[in-house]
Amino acid sequence: MDARNRCAVIPHYHDLRTVDSSDEDLTPSISLIMPAYELEDRIAEAIEKVEKTVSTITDEYEIIVVDDGSKDKTYRRALTRAENPHIRVYRHPVNLGKGAAIRTGVMNATMEYTVFLDADMDVDPGGLRKIVKALRSGDIVVCSKRHPGSVYRAPFVRKLLSVSFNTLVKLLMGIRLGDTQTGFKAFRTEALRRIMGAIVVKRYAFDVEVLAIANMLKMRIVEAPVRIEQKSMFSFKAAMQMLIDIMGIFYRLRVLRWYQKNLNAYVNTPIGEDIYYGTRHS
Repeated sequence: MDARNRCAVIPHYHDLRTVDSSDEDLTPSISLIMPAYELEDRIAEAIEKVEKTVSTITDEYEIIVVDDGSKDKTYRRALTRAENPHIRVYRHPVNLGKGAAIRTGVMNATMEYTVFLDADMDVDPGGLRKIVKALRSGDIVVCSKRHPGSVYRAPFVRKLLSVSFNTLVKLLMGIRLGDTQTGFKAFRTEALRRIMGAIVVKRYAFDVEVLAIANMLKMRIVEAPVRIEQKSMFSFKAAMQMLIDIMGIFYRLRVLRWYQKNLNAYVNTPIGEDIYYGTRHS
């Protein structure tokens, strides 16, 4: 296999392997969570594309769409696909953030593996089979823009901000990954539920918090290639909020050791009265 297409296992630096490329015994059950916000023109097509992809891998799957308080027709457009028994749609009455949307999805996931995939379709879901196979050798698979086998297209300024953000995360959290923010990740559901019991961040830095906890627990992390095209830019407000969240994670992790004290919490324990777990349509 070409080294560029391999998934590099980073299991706390003591078990460097590549992932088996065969399909032998590949019969996983998959919960695929799609957080969505104001995607009325794309959500139905995105669900259809993901459903076609995952259905070629296994018959035992569920697609969980979480509309995070969109003010447009995202929720209603998503419901048009919910006649498929494999698809469920949830809705937050107000916008709470990507992390909160994923938490709602995780609380309702029932399968062996859980995959996060942003519903904006910046990321090509065609790599799903590869990352599911990679879970044979790890607890978590992180698709990385900086993997040698990745194809990454974005404005230069966004690429520069991405590299700067990742450098900061490495310095503060000790996470030795090329990328933490790509919206395509897979988990053994059992491992994910353990992590989610200590999650605080509700918005964009959610991914960093998840990986910081996984790193602390010495979970086996696999870095996989991805195809991604990002045309939009982060707003200054979103960038500043991410920075604030990163510093909060650092403080809880390194100073208070809050995560170490709270990892016995279970994912179904509410983290605050301000969290809405969404209405369901199935």
